[in-house]
Amino acid sequence: VNPAIIPRNHRVEQALEAAVERGDLGPFRELLEALAQPYDDPGARCAAYMEPPCPEERVLATFCGT
Repeated sequence: VNPAIIPRNHRVEQALEAAVERGDLGPFRELLEALAQPYDDPGARCAAYMEPPCPEERVLATFCGT
């Protein structure tokens, strides 16, 4: 069985950017809540975490260079 929600790079980057650059942990907490039970039916509240990135949201390199 595959998880309904996975930690997509663009969502992780958005959460990190909000926390580091603006001191806003809200996006991180929302992401953490969405990922807490990845095999459960996420419903509408987590729909954004299931979507692939838009072209402008694509993460071209991660911290490990992949």
